[in-house]
Amino acid sequence: MDFKTFWKESLAGFIVKRILLAIVILVTLAWITLILIDQYTHHGESVTVPDLQGLYIEEAQNLLENYDLYTQVIDSVYVKDKALGTIVEQIPPASSSVKKNRSIYLILNKRQVKMVPFPEVNDVSFRQADALIKSLGLKVSGVVHRPSEFKDLVIDVSYNGQHIEAGTRVPEGSAVVLVVGSGVGEEISIIPNLIGKTFTDARNEAFASSFIIGAVNYDTPPVEDEDQYMIYRQTPLAGQKIPDGTRINIWLTKDKDLIERSFNNQFEEEEFF
Repeated sequence: MDFKTFWKESLAGFIVKRILLAIVILVTLAWITLILIDQYTHHGESVTVPDLQGLYIEEAQNLLENYDLYTQVIDSVYVKDKALGTIVEQIPPASSSVKKNRSIYLILNKRQVKMVPFPEVNDVSFRQADALIKSLGLKVSGVVHRPSEFKDLVIDVSYNGQHIEAGTRVPEGSAVVLVVGSGVGEEISIIPNLIGKTFTDARNEAFASSFIIGAVNYDTPPVEDEDQYMIYRQTPLAGQKIPDGTRINIWLTKDKDLIERSFNNQFEEEEFF
């Protein structure tokens, strides 16, 4: 049997022709697939990622349009020394080579500062107070030692140079200064007269005189008008000479008659005891 007869008339020739046709079809499909993949993935086409840190998301989107790239925000954090709402990190980083039509993943600085309620740290050891404050995302920027009956206990906290009460909300990342007791001082000072003063004024005057406020007692529990209460009793008594750092216990009331009687009898010991 010659080749022409084999190719056109024999069963074996028919099978061989079908096998060769299948091979041609497979090779053609594979070639077309590779071309389409190259077009879809922009094979050989890449761009350099610009530096987006410090930009706002809108600015980054406008910039990336020139590179045929897109933005995708994946997280937000709070960084104190960065502008709110700006980009603080990008993936992939600047100067990386990527293919067109890809997303650049962004981490933004929060648009609003988180406000943290300041914890109660008075009469807590410095070490515990420091750990608690840091656990809330706040910082201790300094420590001031003052005479106090109880050494190494926190006796006051200041924020931006002002006394701060527990529960006051401050921006996350803020720094405070702790006033810590150093033990009763060797100096002797005169107890100031706190009768008729508000708690805030009494605390400030006590500090100015090298004393601290101890127990605070209200004749009726305060709700939202603590500034209307005034001191009508204190121990130790005003005028006594005692070591610096001694605690002054105070009693407060809104009863004006009680405050007036205390004014009139503030030097009579029996009125206080």
